[in-house]
Amino acid sequence: MTTQETGETRWVDIDKISVPRERVTSVWDPAIEEEFMESVKTKGILVPVDLMEIDGELWLTDGLHRLQAAEKLGLTRILARIVKGSLEDLMICNIILNRQRGRSNPAQEAEVLALLVEKKGFPLAMAARQLGLSENWARKLMKIATLPQEVKDLIKIGRVPVTGAAYIADLPRAEDQSAVARDAEFYKYTADQIKVRVWQILNPDVEPKEGETTFTPEGKPAKVPLTCHFCGAILPENPTYVWVCGECLPLARETIEYYRRTYTQASPTTDAATPPAPP
Repeated sequence: MTTQETGETRWVDIDKISVPRERVTSVWDPAIEEEFMESVKTKGILVPVDLMEIDGELWLTDGLHRLQAAEKLGLTRILARIVKGSLEDLMICNIILNRQRGRSNPAQEAEVLALLVEKKGFPLAMAARQLGLSENWARKLMKIATLPQEVKDLIKIGRVPVTGAAYIADLPRAEDQSAVARDAEFYKYTADQIKVRVWQILNPDVEPKEGETTFTPEGKPAKVPLTCHFCGAILPENPTYVWVCGECLPLARETIEYYRRTYTQASPTTDAATPPAPP
């Protein structure tokens, strides 16, 4: 069922319209929202909002921005198209409409999907198919739905990337999930950085290798410095790489170490121009 199906169109008192908590809302650019408000002020609301009647109550399926604009302008009634349906119809319709336009919010999608699966008993494959989601994406959303509300709020406002949020859900403790999400917001982690941070928390005994990302105790990402294989000096972040095979590398180390010991122990009368040959 969709709100485009034939239904009754009539004026409805705004205070009789309920907005479901588990819903998906398109994300608007502030400039577009301001332009929309100006248009409503001068021309009015040109397109009816879509409502679904469930057990005698009217629930919004589409048109939240129009409804909010009407409330801001002090209007008491709004034109609406009304169809009858169930709570499941309402949630499915809402998520499909908002995935077809604008940018649907993954954290809100996760909450709707979890409600269908966990409270309404939909099998995940069926719920995913009803919502137009791939099963793989639906599984990720179900993981995101388990995160603390603080983390989901950061996802909703775009401060934590949704792919990274799925990695955060792998942490078993809610306090660690919230801590990583806050650090991700503050230091603007990429999804890959979140993945590395989570892996390091889950594997605290594994030292990161040279050139890999590590994190300060405050959560700031940093690179493990590259060092010279022979003298241990720290190399610049973008060094010139020279490939050495596995057989030559230990031989080169042995040779350099031999000359280092020889020159360190040589007497002042040693002729530096003719260094002794390696053994």
